[in-house]
Amino acid sequence: MSSGALEPVPAVDLSGGRVVRLLRGLRERETVYGDDPLRTASGFAAAGARWLHVVDLDAAFGDGGNRDAILRLLQESPLKVQVAGGVRTVESYAALREAGAARVVFGTVAVEAPRVVEEAIRMDGAGVAVALDVRGGRLQTRGWVEPAASGAARAGMTPEAAARHWGECGASAIVYTSVERDGTMDGPDAEAALRVAAASGLPTVVAGGVGALSHLRAVRTAAREHELALGARPVTGRLAGVILGRALYEGRFTLPEARRALR
Repeated sequence: MSSGALEPVPAVDLSGGRVVRLLRGLRERETVYGDDPLRTASGFAAAGARWLHVVDLDAAFGDGGNRDAILRLLQESPLKVQVAGGVRTVESYAALREAGAARVVFGTVAVEAPRVVEEAIRMDGAGVAVALDVRGGRLQTRGWVEPAASGAARAGMTPEAAARHWGECGASAIVYTSVERDGTMDGPDAEAALRVAAASGLPTVVAGGVGALSHLRAVRTAAREHELALGARPVTGRLAGVILGRALYEGRFTLPEARRALR
């Protein structure tokens, strides 16, 4: 997801060992789509996926985690796995990388304790991605249930300012999620993701709201227009991927169709 065409990235969100999706990040709006994450991942691999975005919802909410399921995915899935949810220490980051995670996403701790993420970048920056989860223009933390606390290190930052900081620090990617749109299938916020990409200078993956192939074509068009607007200037950050969840699970389109739409 660092160069070339926009990549469709299927998501596997885990709660209690099951594959689920939440609506706008609300636990009470959970839909279960399967009880075998590896089988789900294998289906995506067979459909041509190259990356898998795995979110440990229980860890993100502070309720234990799905360590065994994630380790099984890392060990047995042929996909490049990007792991998110509840990663709060350098030690947990290093353990996931050692277990085979291609990329590890820091969310809450990037706002509340950025030095942890900065240390991880110094140790192994190629595996560090930073999540910018945004609701109403504000960064969200702790499984999206709280706005960034006023005492948090990056609480007052705009998403663009936070993205710029992590680009300067040497993170490898940004994952931008519009919380209001997540699970709604009403369309992603490509324009906000492009602003974050431009500010950070990093490959940026957009998540939240994809529900139709027309949404993917709109993302592709917005990304192309952004590059054309730069003219001869170098592209200082671009959209590299689109995370797909509910629309895939409910058969709105297939992964091959998504790849064609993003080309």
